Amino acid sequence: MSQVTINIHWYGPFTEEDIPQLDEGNGLYMLTGKRHYQRSDSAIQYFGITETSYRTRFRNHKALKEINRELNIWLGQIAYPADHVRDHLETAESILIYFWQPELNTRKRFTCPTLPTTVVSHWYTADRRPRLRQQSIYKHLPDVICWDGGYWRTGNLSVYEE
Repeated sequence: MSQVTINIHWYGPFTEEDIPQLDEGNGLYMLTGKRHYQRSDSAIQYFGITETSYRTRFRNHKALKEINRELNIWLGQIAYPADHVRDHLETAESILIYFWQPELNTRKRFTCPTLPTTVVSHWYTADRRPRLRQQSIYKHLPDVICWDGGYWRTGNLSVYEE
């Protein structure tokens, strides 16, 4: 079985109020923050995908109602493969959900990915500048997550200015 590689450019964080003004297209998204009973640090609560615009997807999103403090929205766009299809979105989402186990994702948390895949995340500010330092919210989410069908491999990338 061949290995699939998916590069995701994550932009953010955005607030719920930022989303209606975005002209951004579609892709993956990550919701972080705290639920009503959580006392510890903000956490990754939900991963999702949309083929419609982000602003359409977030109009009535059930997970947004569950995160009532420190809500941040990260928008992920697939940079590679350039000619990606819905299967790439589904595969990346499955890897992230199974590996991270966010509480608000109920469907893909218990199904191990079947396709060997490497997901590489690159982090950017909301205005598309590369992030030189990791924010605490995603510092425990590895930049590289590789599933070979039997073993997980993870790692982080270093970002340097010229």
